[in-house]
Amino acid sequence: MRLGQLLKSASFRLTAAYVGLFSVSVGILAGLIYFLATSGMQSEVRTRIAADSTALREEYARGGPPQLLQAIAERQRGRLVGGLDYSLYNASGKHLFGNLPVVPCKSGWVTFTGPPDGDEPEGELEKLGVLVTPLAHGNCLLVGDDIGKVRKFGSLILRSFGWVFLLTATMAVAGGIFLSTRVLRRIEAINRTAEAIIEGDISRRIPRRGVPDDLDQLAATLNRMLDRMTSLMESLRHVSNDVAHDLRTPLGRLRRSLEEAGRTVSSPEESRAAIDSAVMEVDGILDTFGAILRIAQIESGSRRSNFCRLVLSELVADVCETFAPSMEEAGKVLLTRIQPDLAIRGDRELLVQSLANLLENAMAHTSAGTVVTVSLKRRPEGIELSVADNGHGVPEAQREHIFKRFYRVERSRTAAGNGLGLSIVAAVAELHGARLSASDNDPGLKIGLVFSEAA
Repeated sequence: MRLGQLLKSASFRLTAAYVGLFSVSVGILAGLIYFLATSGMQSEVRTRIAADSTALREEYARGGPPQLLQAIAERQRGRLVGGLDYSLYNASGKHLFGNLPVVPCKSGWVTFTGPPDGDEPEGELEKLGVLVTPLAHGNCLLVGDDIGKVRKFGSLILRSFGWVFLLTATMAVAGGIFLSTRVLRRIEAINRTAEAIIEGDISRRIPRRGVPDDLDQLAATLNRMLDRMTSLMESLRHVSNDVAHDLRTPLGRLRRSLEEAGRTVSSPEESRAAIDSAVMEVDGILDTFGAILRIAQIESGSRRSNFCRLVLSELVADVCETFAPSMEEAGKVLLTRIQPDLAIRGDRELLVQSLANLLENAMAHTSAGTVVTVSLKRRPEGIELSVADNGHGVPEAQREHIFKRFYRVERSRTAAGNGLGLSIVAAVAELHGARLSASDNDPGLKIGLVFSEAA
């Protein structure tokens, strides 16, 4: 994998952005801690010096220079590492104690740089913060302490943060390279799959790792999309073959009838009869094309915009009430078993058409005396709508095919119909996320749709 490709990847750039943000945060935090720590230490040192200067000034006020020198001497005898430095000189600048430089005797703080006193690193001078305190009779007291340790402590803080930043940034960059490499490998697998599909291998699918991450979910979604596209392409290929096959017969029949009418028709009545027969054939062809277009519209999913909450119990009852007279005229019995107040989200028009197709199918392919039962009930997996009859049924081997376009159990194709009624039912079921099945009603056939109430 090329380094340039790795550095240009979105995952690496995202990692670099986070490293930059982290660096800025660490810098701000280090500066804040450095300022607070050094300011606190410097304030503590000055407070200590000021307190000692005040105490020595009181000693001077009580006993003059001898008592002040005695107090300084006592402090010097008990001095440990890190103790204070003292100097006392008179109005002429002569040192009475100590060796700090002589400065104008004005109350305030000054800073001295002098030789090391043993606690500095080799080659580094001592840096003192000194409080100047004027005394009576022109004497001047200087009390100071090493403030270099404040700077050293601040340097320690900055070095510590520097190491933390360096370690963290190194780990972040290494992690970014590692993650980017893994992501790019998986993206390359997606690209290779897409290229193979473009070249014509529509059976290829994106490999999955079986872990619940974003790329695996994307691969699963793309694979489902490819499965759907493959299914639609296969369906389109079958539709083209079926349309050519199923329309050849009516078109041939129409052509022969027109040729025969042209040769044999000798009266207006015969001409009118020939025209009516031709119109019927054309109407059948138009019905077939209309059904194909209807299925294509349903499968496109555009009708989902018409979904609304509807009471399926009332819809089924209304359709059954409409079909009851036709069933009775055909010598068949229509029974209903409908649980009240069962509701789903869906397209009312499509659901009415699906139930009408199922009832027409049961009415057309069963004999007189058949009992057709429409049932609507709540089941653990959802709401089930079924249409069952006690006719001769459909052989088990053919049940999985009856929802395909142009498929007919009666292979001679002499019966009325175009073999698309149940295909429309299947398309409507898929649009509504319903599970469609055909099973043995013992005797007869039962077609059921199970709607998920959550959907």
